[in-house]
Amino acid sequence: MKSKLSEYSKKWWVWAIIIFLFLVIIFGNVNDQSNLNNNVNTNDYSNESSDEHEESEEPVELTESEKMTINIISLMDEKLAFDTGSYIKGDVPAGDYAFVKFSGSGSYYSEEDAAGNIIDNENFDSFGYVRVHEAGNLTTRGVLVSVNAFERLEVSGAKELYEILNEQTDYNQSGYYKVGTDIKPGTYVIESLGSSAYYAIMGGPIGDGEIIRNDNFNGRVQITISNGQYLTFSRAKITKQ
Repeated sequence: MKSKLSEYSKKWWVWAIIIFLFLVIIFGNVNDQSNLNNNVNTNDYSNESSDEHEESEEPVELTESEKMTINIISLMDEKLAFDTGSYIKGDVPAGDYAFVKFSGSGSYYSEEDAAGNIIDNENFDSFGYVRVHEAGNLTTRGVLVSVNAFERLEVSGAKELYEILNEQTDYNQSGYYKVGTDIKPGTYVIESLGSSAYYAIMGGPIGDGEIIRNDNFNGRVQITISNGQYLTFSRAKITKQ
């Protein structure tokens, strides 16, 4: 009797061990599968986040106007360009500069001598040229760019600079043009865009230019301009004859 009980006892422990191992294997597989699913979900989320991150980092293409603005700003430390503002004697080196209006800027330019007398001033419709004498206070409501910096900016003159900054092409309206740079020499017709317009052929930039010929008109007027001269007109447009 004791021998049989001992034999039954051994069989019970054997079955208990077998059942225990069976349960361990089953639950182990379930946990492994659960962990695998979690890893897959995590990887999917990680991949989606990575894709979204990569899409958000695509470079933004700058416009030609924005590129030119950055290039002009880079010239300011070298005193080859000057932002809108007021300056004292010595801030802006003597020389010839393009005055260029842009979105949000003004149109006025003025330079004074040491006694406070105005050497010259101008309200520019779009762009023009000024001669800085480095004599006293200077005020500009547009950007000033040295003509010596045109090659670095890859522009021919003030007109092209104005067109790029203001996203225009083939501009032919009011401005202060340099003949041979902004406009070719030859015969032109200037047509008023309102009841009254004005034009003047000048011998140089603002601050160093005498009037060669000028007139107020309504309708159309024909002019002939030569290399080295400057042509300014307001409330009008120009076409080649």
